[in-house]
Amino acid sequence: MKYKAIFCDFDGTLYREDHTISQTNKDAITKYIKAGGKFVVSTGRLFSAIYPKLLELGLDGEVIVYQGGGIYDIESKKQIFGKYFERDMAIKALEYVESMGDNFVPLVYINDICHCRFFNEYVNTFVSICNIGYKETIIPLSEYVAKSKDLPVKVLVLMKEDCCDKFSKEGMEKFPSLAFMRSHTFIVEIITKGINKGEACKWICNKHGIDIKDTIALGDSENDIAMIETAGLGVAMGNAMPSVKKSADFIADTNDNDGVAKVIYQFCLNE
Repeated sequence: MKYKAIFCDFDGTLYREDHTISQTNKDAITKYIKAGGKFVVSTGRLFSAIYPKLLELGLDGEVIVYQGGGIYDIESKKQIFGKYFERDMAIKALEYVESMGDNFVPLVYINDICHCRFFNEYVNTFVSICNIGYKETIIPLSEYVAKSKDLPVKVLVLMKEDCCDKFSKEGMEKFPSLAFMRSHTFIVEIITKGINKGEACKWICNKHGIDIKDTIALGDSENDIAMIETAGLGVAMGNAMPSVKKSADFIADTNDNDGVAKVIYQFCLNE
C-alpha cells in the first residue's frame, strides 16, 4: 500500500455538519487499518473532547490534539508529546484580546481543560459544538495564566465571523512570533510558531519509521495547512477554506458527502 498513514482532521473533515461520523467513513477507516494502514486523527480539540469519538471509530495508537501542541496515547490516555506556549507571550496575547472588548472572547487550554473568564453565548456555542466542559476563572485569563503553575498550550478567540480575517492580520503584525489561524467560521486560534499539525505528523512518522512522503493528510481549515503541505498527498475537503484548497494537491468531496472515505478508497484501497 503506497500510503502507509493517514492524518485526518476531525471537525469539518471527518465530522459532518450534523455532528455525526457517517458509517461510510467508519467502514472505510476500518478497511484501511485492516489492510495495514495507520489512521491518526489530528485535531485542535482537547483530548477529553475527542476521546469519545476515537472510541466510536475503534482507534488505538496516537491522536494529535491542541493543533499539534500535544500527542496522546489513546489506550493509556497519557500525553506522550507536548509543546507549550511561553507564559509571557500567552499573557501578552491574552491582554491584547482582552483590550478589544466584549465581542472578542478569549479561551485558553491548560491541562486539557478549557478556561474562560465568564460563560456567555460565544462560549456556549463553542462548548456545544465540541461537547466539552469549561472552567470559569472570573479573573481575566491573562491574570489566571500569570498565576498558574502550568503552561497553556493554546489560546482561542471567539468573535463574529466578519472580524476573523482582520483580527488575524493585525495579530500577526503585532506578534510576529505567533501564528493566528482560523479553525472555524468564528474562531481564531493563537499558538507559538513551530507548533502545528505538520510537526506532530512528523513526530509520529519518526516514531513508527514511516516516510512522510508515504502519508495522506486531510483537512478543511487554516490550522490544517501545515499538515497538508507536509504529507506526501495533501487533501483539502470540498468544504475547505479557499486558502486550504490552494495548499492542497487534491480536492476531495465535502465532509457531508463522505469525502474522507472516497479518498481512502481512491488512493489506498483501489490498488
